[in-house]
Amino acid sequence: MPEPVNDPCQVRLERHLRSSEFESGVAAGLWRLVSLDWPYLIVTITAGDGNELGMRLHIDGYPSKAPAGQPWDIVQDMPLPVSRWPTGGTAFQIFRSDWSVQNGNAPYMACDRVGLGTHPDWATQHPHRAWNPGRTITFYLREIHHELRAARLPAPTEAGA
Repeated sequence: MPEPVNDPCQVRLERHLRSSEFESGVAAGLWRLVSLDWPYLIVTITAGDGNELGMRLHIDGYPSKAPAGQPWDIVQDMPLPVSRWPTGGTAFQIFRSDWSVQNGNAPYMACDRVGLGTHPDWATQHPHRAWNPGRTITFYLREIHHELRAARLPAPTEAGA
């Protein structure tokens, strides 16, 4: 029998992962849950080419704090090499080798904790895309998926991995 969860942040996240909003994204093939090992959530998000981008999200303080994500190699259980980051469409604006690498491989987005931390003005400049405590994990995944709609993921052999 699993131990009861006492962290209210984890309880809230688990409730959001069981929500119809989250499950409808799973059913539509937009994302899927890989694992939850508090305070890390690993998910995949489907890119435009049909391949899945693994993302590891640091979710302590959820939902008061935004998730802090990074591309993740699901098989190797380690950060995804930059050579295998999404390309095409708007992916280059989000997964930036000139910014993300120096910032924990974080996506350059107003819904990500690291992006908001480096650009606190984003919350007021982009309120429709910025994280706030009323958001859920589904909002974050939808924002990433939106940016991956026209993207492709380099295969490990293409990327030299």
